[in-house]
Amino acid sequence: MTRLQDLQEQSVQLLEHCVDGLDDAAHQWTRPEIDALTLAQAARRPLLVRGEPGTGKTQLARAAAQHLRWRLLTEVIHARFEPTDLVYRFDAVRRLADAQAGLSLDDKRYWQPGVLWQAYDWAEASRYGDCRHGLHRLAGHVILIDEIDKADSDLPNSLLEVLGQRRVRVPGLNLEFGLAKDQAEPLIIITTNEERELPPAFLRRCVVLNLAPDPEQSYVDWLVSRGHAHFGAIDGHERATLGEPVLRVAAEQLEADRHEAKRAGLPPPGPAEYLDLLYAIHKLADGQPEEQMAWLIKLSAFAYVKNARPEGSTQPSQARSPVATLKVSAPGQTAA
Repeated sequence: MTRLQDLQEQSVQLLEHCVDGLDDAAHQWTRPEIDALTLAQAARRPLLVRGEPGTGKTQLARAAAQHLRWRLLTEVIHARFEPTDLVYRFDAVRRLADAQAGLSLDDKRYWQPGVLWQAYDWAEASRYGDCRHGLHRLAGHVILIDEIDKADSDLPNSLLEVLGQRRVRVPGLNLEFGLAKDQAEPLIIITTNEERELPPAFLRRCVVLNLAPDPEQSYVDWLVSRGHAHFGAIDGHERATLGEPVLRVAAEQLEADRHEAKRAGLPPPGPAEYLDLLYAIHKLADGQPEEQMAWLIKLSAFAYVKNARPEGSTQPSQARSPVATLKVSAPGQTAA
């Protein structure tokens, strides 16, 4: 049986079916990630992952699901999200349209099981909505509830009953069920960008992992280590890579722009912007180190300096000089 505690610190896991622009994206496991996931699964508690965008919160859930060979169920939270949406949705608009078109009405088509319903009783959920088509049974489920801080306190508070009693209700179908006997306890991973404070009662029911720069590393070295996980060479695998100079100069430029933004009292760029820039360079100049550096110098301001600069302001400007001092040619030209 595959177990989370069998993961090795610093091991790199290639991720399948990625949606972030690379077919061979990878996750580099850290000891805190492994230990926090192990505790959450053993204690049957959700794992709340804190950290600014780009620190790998969502990727952690993908990597855990792939390692366990479980289905990943994802729900991205937004301001209009209803607590019941985690359990079910009823598509009344589609049902009305089908009725007006004179189609045969099967109510099971219009009930869409949410991530909690699917994870707690897949056999029942697979009789409804889109779950009836093309999904085979797996040993377990990893639930990713992404950016819970986008919702108001009703959402985390509504999870308390499910987390405490491990029971799910669908009132419209008169259904109430706990975890099916032949299903593994789902691993629930919840992410927050800290835009809204979460209720203390909810936090007490979570295992918490703070994804932040390693205090034993400089910020630049920490960024470079994340860049290596996404774009560095992996033993035994052929993959497109970005060289150490590009990863480091991109990190040094981010640190400089981050410092200027903080000094001006503006939201600073972070790991998300760093990875966005690296993805773009990878696409524009795969396998061409000089071209990569030239594109980095040319494009970094548009990735990192995002705040408007009113006239007469001392805010950072996209016209700032790059930190790179290497003599490089413009993209598409030959270096002198």
